[in-house]
Amino acid sequence: MQAERISLCMIVKDEEELLPHCLASVQGAVDEIIVVDTGSSDRSAEIAQQYGAVVVRFEWCEDFAAARNAGLERASGDWILFLDADEALDRAAREQIRSWTTVSGCDGLFLNIHNYTGTGQQGGTVNPVLRLFRNAPEHRFEGRIHEQIAAAICRRNSEAAFHVTDMVIHHYGYQTAIVERKDKVNRNVRLLQQAVEEEPDQPFHHYNLGVEYLRVGKAKRALETFGMARMGIDPAVTSYAHLLFKYEVRCLQHLNRWQEALDRIDAALELFPEYTDLMHHRGVCADALGDADRAEYSLREAVRMGPPPPIYHTEEGIGTYQTWHTLGRLLEGRADLEGAVDAYVEAVRAKSSLLPPLYRIFRIMRVSGQEHQIPELVRERFALSSEGATHKVLGILEQSRCYDAALQLLSGISSQPSAEMRERLSVAEAMLQIQQGRWNKARLKLEPVQRKKGLLAISSARWLERLEWIEGKKVNGDDPLTLWLKRGSQLGAVTNEEPAVQTGRMAGLRATKKKDTDSGMDGTVAGAEYDGWQALGLMMEGCVQSGRWKELHSLIQMCRQQLAGAGLSVEQSVRMGEKEKEMEGKKENGKVSDIDSFPGASDTLTGTSWLVKGLISAADHHLEVFAQHADGQRHRCWPVVQHIRLELPGADGFEN
Repeated sequence: MQAERISLCMIVKDEEELLPHCLASVQGAVDEIIVVDTGSSDRSAEIAQQYGAVVVRFEWCEDFAAARNAGLERASGDWILFLDADEALDRAAREQIRSWTTVSGCDGLFLNIHNYTGTGQQGGTVNPVLRLFRNAPEHRFEGRIHEQIAAAICRRNSEAAFHVTDMVIHHYGYQTAIVERKDKVNRNVRLLQQAVEEEPDQPFHHYNLGVEYLRVGKAKRALETFGMARMGIDPAVTSYAHLLFKYEVRCLQHLNRWQEALDRIDAALELFPEYTDLMHHRGVCADALGDADRAEYSLREAVRMGPPPPIYHTEEGIGTYQTWHTLGRLLEGRADLEGAVDAYVEAVRAKSSLLPPLYRIFRIMRVSGQEHQIPELVRERFALSSEGATHKVLGILEQSRCYDAALQLLSGISSQPSAEMRERLSVAEAMLQIQQGRWNKARLKLEPVQRKKGLLAISSARWLERLEWIEGKKVNGDDPLTLWLKRGSQLGAVTNEEPAVQTGRMAGLRATKKKDTDSGMDGTVAGAEYDGWQALGLMMEGCVQSGRWKELHSLIQMCRQQLAGAGLSVEQSVRMGEKEKEMEGKKENGKVSDIDSFPGASDTLTGTSWLVKGLISAADHHLEVFAQHADGQRHRCWPVVQHIRLELPGADGFEN
């Protein structure tokens, strides 16, 4: 059977940044490209021509359908595929599209649009949209914005058939940076308001206007607009009715009108019983209303249903990882920690790159006294198929303060490591020992690395200086952070009987600029280094674990002074002697430089973060002690203490 020809039709304006990716994604999948340029002032037209496109100049008239139809007039293919410049055809779809058009007896084919929002890393939504249809003179778009083709196809053939395929289009246009740069929301609202004025009885315009209001957080106005749309449709035959109901529910949730949202969901489920998104939100609403039993039942029902059929718009992870994670949070609130861990495990198994459930698993097991079971759980329930995946888990264990579990996993990270990798693993283990206040064990790992004078020798030497300092021994090295703390104690910043904690840069390498987002474990193995604040956090943690409360208090005080900008005065610096002043250098204006500086000292945001982590660690430790009787039995207040400890702020795997 002869393959039918496919024409790609697009409209663009100032899309030189995104257009190459789009056009590259269709190479080999289409026979011709028609690009309607509505007034670009950049290289969009030139780029399109480089990909073999026919460029049609079109004077923009505030009408997307008119622009699309200008492209259809020039298309000669048997089928029309239409894309926007901020979209890309999935690789699998590129290979499948000709098979679909060759064997399909349909008038149109739906492709799944994967919409990425925010930074593009949080997942997105999946929406089946008619994007491939037979070319015919009668098939022309309608609608000033959110233009549609289905109505014209059905008018030409009242028995027109459509099919939902598994082909995917990736849509990046609603990522935050792109939306802000192109001012999409304001443009859409303006055109939709104009469309509503021209066709006030068209519910689709009201629906789309409500979507834009909801997008910018105007939930009350969006709800009113959705209500106008709902009054004008027959839900049984309107393709977007299921989504209209869900968006109304989301508006009510934003407005904390939880009972109304629940009632709306129950009514919608009568019409769309297979729509998993509604069942998921039913659980969320029931939880907000305090009905934990109904919430758990609804969420478990949602995971039983799985993702909805492809005819429905859905959010990525509904019925799988997103629902499992929501269920885990619910079970945590019910103090069913074992059930919560199981739910989080299922979330990670459904999406291996998902980090928040891992943080909750490890934190729950640590707080409930089951940290020793973590290595076995990781080996049995997760497939750590690469060294990188193991490093990621180790980093999360470190941030969750599961140091013993990390050490157990670390020992089996590589069966035959290279000499360089052995050194990296030694430094990584030393950092874990430091965070537990096991100074001697850390020293035993760092000293061989220093002696071999390899890539990590300098950083190991600096950490050895800090260990000398914290144990009250004389320090003669040149580690900037050690010198900073030494000066502080000599000038009276530290008034305890024992010397204050010494910390500094972790691994001597600057392979990355990341700071607070990279865990120490992950950074050490990968070759990154701690800056000063992160190193201070490591040592604060070690003080907590080893019970060096005087040192911890002194360190906290010095950090607070640094963050407050107090530092050391010039008069104080004179007392340090001319030689030490010279080591600190001079500012351009001839004054002594900020002598209380250390690597990363100027980053007050990171400094505050690590100081808070130190305080939380101390609070967590005291709660743990309180929860134990002298004979090792749990205190009668253990459930309350455990709940408090689980709710303490900490790393959670979500982007900042």
